[in-house]
Amino acid sequence: MAHAFRRRPDGSLACRLDGEEKAIITQVAQETADLIRADLGIDADPDVLRHAADSDDPLRRLEAEFAGRDAREPADSAVKRLFPAASDDPNAAAEFRRLGQQDLADGKLADLQRVMKILDAAGAGHSEVVLDDEEALAMLRALNDVRIVLADRLDLQRDGDFDTVRMLQQIGERVEEAGEKEDDQVGSDIVIAVYELLSWLQESLLRALD
Repeated sequence: MAHAFRRRPDGSLACRLDGEEKAIITQVAQETADLIRADLGIDADPDVLRHAADSDDPLRRLEAEFAGRDAREPADSAVKRLFPAASDDPNAAAEFRRLGQQDLADGKLADLQRVMKILDAAGAGHSEVVLDDEEALAMLRALNDVRIVLADRLDLQRDGDFDTVRMLQQIGERVEEAGEKEDDQVGSDIVIAVYELLSWLQESLLRALD
């Protein structure tokens, strides 16, 4: 069972998570990173374009330059939330994407990867997860991005919507106590449980930072 983040005497921040909780967070972080890469057409290795841009080969540099200009507009509804249009004007929005979307995506992917490395370093069993302030901010950003994706999958538009979804879930559990749940209901329950875990963890980390 998860224990809240706290500020330790040495200035670091720590919480305790069991193996299943760490595995779940790692999985949804990886799935969010994969979703971003697939939807935006980003190479799995974010350093590929950078290496090409620094190459001595002028053709590779030119290829990297034009690749950086081709910022794909998100198609997945969750990725649209992560990378919203900067303008109502299509041409202006496309220009903003061309100039900044790759850097924004690189930052999000780096945060997600960092969280996965932190959790992996903490070990597979029940153990303490320790962060410095920089790692804590990266985890906050990553948790927020994963929560945005899960909120989209739960069709949550506003913060208050989750209370409604949770209430409907509880009603459904009581109605179906005597029978088996449908597969869709079970899947929804899992997403809700993960969303609750990430929300609690994010709030816990914010409180510890404050």
